[in-house]
Amino acid sequence: MFQRQPWMQRAGEFPASDTEYHELLARAVFSGGLGPKVVESRWPGMKEAFGGFDPATVGAMGADDVARLLADAGVIRNRRKIEAVVENARVFQTIVGEHGGFHSWLLQLEAGTDLESAGVVLAERFRHLGPASSALFFFSAGWRIVEEAQLVESTA
Repeated sequence: MFQRQPWMQRAGEFPASDTEYHELLARAVFSGGLGPKVVESRWPGMKEAFGGFDPATVGAMGADDVARLLADAGVIRNRRKIEAVVENARVFQTIVGEHGGFHSWLLQLEAGTDLESAGVVLAERFRHLGPASSALFFFSAGWRIVEEAQLVESTA
């Protein structure tokens, strides 16, 4: 499916904070239609320009910030993706507030057993995410399908 990159979580090892989850969600948005080397080469500048991808910082961005980002050669200058990441930060904060954390929400979606359905919900809630970018998000955040047989073996 995907080739694990150094920045990706290992299977079953999840981001330690909501900010880390938010960064992976933003990376999935920006990765759509671009090669991984392009995104990787720009990511340090992206992280700096987006305030470390802190959801509150990104969610507070407005039209002036979008214009600043579009003029910054160190970022991926795609207006639709930038605006989606800003709007997604607001949705992300709402989910965290309602569920006590993004990981908790993903557990409620049963992402550990049905990534396809969880990906559909993710794509419905967040802008500029489709099936492939949702799958990339889950993979990069350490989510994998655990077969029932593996669960039995690991508890035996």
